[in-house]
Amino acid sequence: MNSDYLPISDSPFDHIQWPEHGAVGLILDGVATPEPGKKIYQWAGDQPISAECLYAATRWEAISDLSPWLVWLSGPEDPVLEGFLEKGPAQEQGYLLISATDRTTFTRWMRSHLQIVTAPECEELVRIAHPALARSVIGNNLTRSSSFVVERLIVPDRIHQQWHVIEPRGIWPRATDDQIKGITVSPELMSAFEDFNRRKDALSIWDSLEEPVRSQLGGLRLCNAYSALRKSLDDALDAGCSSLRQVMQFLFDTVPGQTGGRPLLNPHSRWIEDE
Repeated sequence: MNSDYLPISDSPFDHIQWPEHGAVGLILDGVATPEPGKKIYQWAGDQPISAECLYAATRWEAISDLSPWLVWLSGPEDPVLEGFLEKGPAQEQGYLLISATDRTTFTRWMRSHLQIVTAPECEELVRIAHPALARSVIGNNLTRSSSFVVERLIVPDRIHQQWHVIEPRGIWPRATDDQIKGITVSPELMSAFEDFNRRKDALSIWDSLEEPVRSQLGGLRLCNAYSALRKSLDDALDAGCSSLRQVMQFLFDTVPGQTGGRPLLNPHSRWIEDE
């Protein structure tokens, strides 16, 4: 695939022309966005919108509070897009995509990627609305097999403060309903899931650290410190640390220049030590 990079502070459509024929969708992560349906309608104001809760009318409807949402956008000045761009990209609350197929087919394709069969008669939900996972699963693994359902994927990257604009090489036939297939288990895919989980844990730890620890890791900017932070987390897990307390103590032991017997935590952190 081809990938370009744009500053996250800009709307990607400041640099990319709005498609004349393709449809542009916003995928909003229901886990990272409290009350996503309510948020969408607040952003829209009195403007008409086309939005779908992707868990609705599926076996996952009972947990629709955590559902991804799909919003079809009307243009680069769509109020939902403008609302999302205020904080959503920096907090990795969702991403954008351009589809060359019709909306009904795309919605069916998206719903086919909500879960993965990990064993006979055993399905697990996939957090496909998170941009980092979508970048791996859709961008790296599924673009070719999507039969051109996704023409272009535009995902924010909190770590490097960039938009990643991903598009497949070449052209494939447009999808039809009978070509829509779900996620196929593979070692590469399971590795992508593991990397996503570790990335998520590393960012949660970063949000918990005070400035002195961040500086010792490489700087106050996440992009400068992330490599050392991720290595410390990987080393801690590989060393057998199984709780946050153990990971944080490992971080303290391996980051030079700390005093007081533990890393400094942000007082507003959601993390608390084990009893």
